[in-house]
Amino acid sequence: MNDYVIYLIPALGVLGLIVMAIKSAWVSKQDPGDEKMQELAGYIANGAMAFLKAEWKVLSIFVIFAAVLLAYSGTIH
Repeated sequence: MNDYVIYLIPALGVLGLIVMAIKSAWVSKQDPGDEKMQELAGYIANGAMAFLKAEWKVLSIFVIFAAVLLAYSGTIH
């Protein structure tokens, strides 16, 4: 059973990347819409980037905290 799992997991990862590339190409070919729609899309993109920046700040604090705890727990013995 474990023999095919070693190949199945990377194969599914590659398949996922191929599906993502196909979907991305399809979305890129779609009509961007009129000026009002493009303006709204710009607002959404700016809001999404602001959210991601805030999320990365919180995540980086958590990762640093977890790394310090793990490093400290490794020196207890």
